Amino acid sequence: MGFFEKMYKEGPQRTRSEKLYDDALLLMNDVEKQNERLPEDIRETVLAGNACDTVPGASGDFGHDIHNPIPVNGPIGEFSYLSRLRMKSTGGRVFFHKLRTIGSVDEFELTNVSGQFADHLFLDPWHRAQSGWYPHNYYLEREAVQPRGITTTCPDFPRDLYKLIKKEAKRWLSVDVAEKEAQYIHVEEAQASLQRFRNKDNSDS
Repeated sequence: MGFFEKMYKEGPQRTRSEKLYDDALLLMNDVEKQNERLPEDIRETVLAGNACDTVPGASGDFGHDIHNPIPVNGPIGEFSYLSRLRMKSTGGRVFFHKLRTIGSVDEFELTNVSGQFADHLFLDPWHRAQSGWYPHNYYLEREAVQPRGITTTCPDFPRDLYKLIKKEAKRWLSVDVAEKEAQYIHVEEAQASLQRFRNKDNSDS
């Protein structure tokens, strides 16, 4: 096969790939398109929910208290919102998985690439839009670029998280993409930090 013939054959495929990634980026940042992607039963409940920055009657620390969860639009909204969070102290990315569901609220665990950071956040996924607010120790990027976590449980979090992010991205975005830094999380350090955080959380409650 000659060079130009090879280039001709590869060109259209490269263009299709680029379009897939462009569409995925758009979907990560377009709430209406996200809602269209939701399964029908979830979509109906989400669209019936409020578009609000904080849930009515909320109390406690935003995002950190189960009584003041972050309103988002379904699991794809959790996927998108949490992928925009950065640590206010360092600007570093955070990585996440869903620890459990309590009533209608989802609790997520978070860590960073060094594994020295541990936190949990509560999200309420039954709203038709995402909050523009963010918890006090974070800030929100203008747009989500690469997914950084999953809306299911990673049994040995954060081990194997990169592979699981790509699997979930394939479901929501139609491309198996993930934040590359997720490959380099210091797993043992993160697990130790998360255990210390859980122990402290239990002693405070």
